[in-house]
Amino acid sequence: MKGGAMVDLNEVFLAGLVHRWHTNPHLAHTHDRLDGHAGRVARILLAMHPDPSVALLRAALTHDDGESVAGDIPGPTKRAHPEYGRAAEALERAEIDRLWPNEDGDDLTLHDARWLCFADRLDAYQWSAHFAPQRMAHDGWPEARSWILDEARALGVEL
Repeated sequence: MKGGAMVDLNEVFLAGLVHRWHTNPHLAHTHDRLDGHAGRVARILLAMHPDPSVALLRAALTHDDGESVAGDIPGPTKRAHPEYGRAAEALERAEIDRLWPNEDGDDLTLHDARWLCFADRLDAYQWSAHFAPQRMAHDGWPEARSWILDEARALGVEL
């Protein structure tokens, strides 16, 4: 039970089994599940953040659970079709809120949200570099690398 609301353990388990990268022809075969990604994001935060809040770690572990109903829609698709991206993000947020009732006000600060975005993108970059190194000069990865390095500097961490 979380904040007086019951969490459905079976639905939470099933949400973690959703595969990432399913629309990416270079990474779909790698079978990266949401629960693995979420764990790696939390581990990045534990390793790099000087004092991660409970809210930040909770968000790291649940931030993509909404993809269990919306799918893993690529960022470039969301940016190319902003109305679709906003609708997908609203659907994902509603599903996260349904799976993880948050009645005790664990909202992220803007600083924590920035850290979550950083750790999320760093994990995606590391996954791609490991499983599809031949693609790292393409598909927006050079720009992602630059953003990650800039954001690390801004957050005061070294990579």
